[in-house]
This record gives sequence, structure tokens and C-alpha cells, in this order.
Amino acid sequence: MARKVNKRFKADLTLNKERGGAWLATICLCRVAVDEMGSPNEITEIASVSAWKNASAGKKYIKAKVQELTPRKSVKLIAGNETNEKGKPIAFSGSLDFRVEA
Repeated sequence: MARKVNKRFKADLTLNKERGGAWLATICLCRVAVDEMGSPNEITEIASVSAWKNASAGKKYIKAKVQELTPRKSVKLIAGNETNEKGKPIAFSGSLDFRVEA
């Protein structure tokens, strides 16, 4: 029987604050390992940054990456505390923990 490994998929979607700025989608796939002291360490396996014209396109990109890199279908992106002058959120983030066979 194969050994299972814990992994974490993290995603951030942030608006560049300059006028006409793009939405930056940042994804990171990490392996969660426990060291000798018992504290968890994250070892980055894949990291990617891309720019998108609107938040919807960035969210679609993140969903496609979740489906490509994990056994799950989506990640829940939670709006951050920062808002623009219209009261809309300018940052979203989310993480997804899962187990895969090594």
C-alpha cells in the first residue's frame, strides 16, 4: 500500500492598486512535512503568478489549476478586508488541504 502525503494548495487574487491595474493570481502547491521537533514545514513544489484583466477571469484560472493539480474541484476564495472606493473587495485568498499517494 502506498504512503499518503499531505499537500496544501494556496491561492491569492489581488488587484493592483494603480489605475487600470490587473488582477494578480498567485498559486502555490506545497507539501506539508513534519520535522524532528514535530512542527509542520511547507515545501513548495509549484508556484505561479499570472495577471488577469478582471477578477472573474482570475477565479476561472485558479479553478482550472485546482482541477489540474489536486483531486478536488474547487477552492473557496474568501474576500479580504481591503476594499476599493466603491466598497468592493480587492483581495481574495483561499487554501485547500488534501492527501495524495506518494
